[in-house]
Amino acid sequence: MRTAAKVLLIGALALGLIVMGSGVLLAASVVRTGMVTVKVHEPGPEGSRIYVPVPALLVHAGMSLMPMVMEDDVWEEIRTDLGEWGPVAAEVLRAVEDAPDTVLVEVQNDHETVRIVKDGRSLEIRVEGEDGTVDISVPASLLGRIAREIA
Repeated sequence: MRTAAKVLLIGALALGLIVMGSGVLLAASVVRTGMVTVKVHEPGPEGSRIYVPVPALLVHAGMSLMPMVMEDDVWEEIRTDLGEWGPVAAEVLRAVEDAPDTVLVEVQNDHETVRIVKDGRSLEIRVEGEDGTVDISVPASLLGRIAREIA
């Protein structure tokens, strides 16, 4: 085998390992941290159907980078706006992370239904109305991270 062919083969193998390793790493991060998903379904033949999955690891990374891109007083303003409810909200978010599977909120009126459910390691939010359906799934661990930021 010629030297050029060997170099090409080694380069192709290295590239293959990098691609496969990246895929395995992404799959492991999804298994560990979960996915944030948003589904939107508008009724009718012209209605939109949108599905956006985002690995929760990217949201965690974004939250880690926020202090670098946000003004110092923004978090302080958020905490001030929450006032005395800030610690309560943080504790509720922490509690949801460890809560058993249950329906947390269910509200219905003539036009809409809102349902928030703790299911396994996720918080599921479903809003159904005349304009369509929106489903949001958030890993409960992400709620704990938000709680640590606002507390």
